[in-house]
Order: sequence, then C-alpha cells, then structure tokens
Amino acid sequence: MVLLNGKPLLQYAIDSAKKSGVFREIVVTSDWDRCLDLAEESGVKALARPAKLCRDESHDFEFVKHTLGKFKGFDVFAILRPTSPFRTAETIKRAMMIFVNTECDSMRAVTRTPAHPRKSWVLAGEIMKPYVRNLNNVRGYPGYDMPTQALGDVYVQNGCIHIAWVKTVEKYGNVSGKKIAPFHTKELEGIDINSPMDLMYADWIMRGGK
Repeated sequence: MVLLNGKPLLQYAIDSAKKSGVFREIVVTSDWDRCLDLAEESGVKALARPAKLCRDESHDFEFVKHTLGKFKGFDVFAILRPTSPFRTAETIKRAMMIFVNTECDSMRAVTRTPAHPRKSWVLAGEIMKPYVRNLNNVRGYPGYDMPTQALGDVYVQNGCIHIAWVKTVEKYGNVSGKKIAPFHTKELEGIDINSPMDLMYADWIMRGGK
C-alpha cells in the first residue's frame, strides 16, 4: 500500500492486469483489509487470506492453492506481485503469448545479473567458503578469481510475473513444476520494490530521473 507517484503499489498491479485483457478473473488475496478494500474499489475480487498462509516462511503454493480452491474451472494462473510497478499490460500480454506457445510447466520472469553465483560466499566463523562449491574451477582457476565476463551469463528471477498451468500445482505440489521457461524482462519491467532504497529509485524513475 506504500505510495509511488501518489498511487499504491497494489494499484499498479491491478491496473496492468485489467488493462491487459487476458484474465477471466483478477483476484487480490491478502490478510490486510486495506488491500481487500482497494481490490473491491477497483472492481476486482477480494479474497481474505487465512493468517496461517501469511507467515514469513509461507510458500506461494499455499496461497495459490487456497485461491484456486475458491475460484475453480481455470487452466492457467499468473502471480502479479505488487512489488513490480513497472510491469505493464503489454508486459503481461507478451508473457502470456510466450507461455502458451512454450512447452513448459511454468514460466517466471528473469533478468541477467552481474552478481554471479561463482563470486558468492557463505560465512563459516572467521572465514568464508564459496557458495557454489562444485563449480569453482574455470580453466584451472577458482571461479571467484576470474573476471565476471569469463563466467558466462547468469539470470536471476524477479517479481514481474509468474505463469503456470493449474495442473502443475496439482501434479507437483508447487507452482513451478520441472520444466520452467524464462520470461526475459526488458528495461524497467524487472525492477522490484523490496526496500526503501528501491522505492526511492522507482520514484526517481517515475519523475523522469530528476
């Protein structure tokens, strides 16, 4: 519900979903009355989410299963997180077109990342160890000693969009399945708002970089 350019982040998700025209039903699932009220004011469905599905460790599968249990008869669902305000109706339409023409269980948004896993570490007391332990050597050198451009492209998921078949949830007990297709976000589409600094950056973009 935090405001970006005078509009709650949730409103951006609702507006882009409605404008895309690809959904038979748009549902806001939340345990917060303010979100549910905004959903009803925006002309979409509001589904109260049980508190047990709103814990820090709760999995997407739990709220998706709960929602699909209330809204039956669908073949495909998409998760549009409010943290991606630069996702547009065109983004959604492009993603759905790719999804229905790809043989996969699900598709999730990704973007190329410079934070290569071969240069990631975990702390072990006063020392640290490579996060990726089995893929360290590159041409005989430790991967963390190599320039990033020599390690190959790596992609990280973002919150722009996640699309899957309902049968994927039923078959695998999760929202991803085994065959996961990439949706490559372009330019601003993959920006997530997860911290005050992210919000400041998004606000700067909204104001034309001023």
